[in-house]
Formats: sequence, C-alpha cells, structure tokens
Amino acid sequence: MKFVEISGSILLPMSNEENVLLEKVKEYQKPLPKSVLNEREKELARTMVNRGILTRIKMNDKLYFVSNLLDEMPGDVL
Repeated sequence: MKFVEISGSILLPMSNEENVLLEKVKEYQKPLPKSVLNEREKELARTMVNRGILTRIKMNDKLYFVSNLLDEMPGDVL
C-alpha cells in the first residue's frame, strides 16, 4: 500500500492492485479506453474514479480514464 497525492493536495491510500491499474493508465500515454480493461479492472477504475484517483472522460460516445495525480496532471489531456 502506498499514498498518492491528487489535485487539491489530498493524500489517499492506494492498494497494490490499484497501483497496477494506475501504472497501466500512465503507460498508455493518452486516455485509456475502458474497452481495453477486463471486468476486474473496470470495477477498480470505477472505485478509483469515486475516490478521485482517476478521471473518467467521454469522447465520441466512448469512455476513457486518465490519472488525476497531482504530479502527473498535464496541461491538456486531449
């Protein structure tokens, strides 16, 4: 378990399983499409959105996930 800082300088605990998914989102280099996630990852992503670790965006009627971590927030995601 580790702590991550999201926008607003809030520290949140994150499990190892969540960390693996977050690394997958970061490695994708652009918004990660929901369609590439398996069922467990989709559920984890949903809870991480609720906690503020990930942000869900909708483009062209498709859902994508991006990191909401303070040290990784780009100026323009799209």
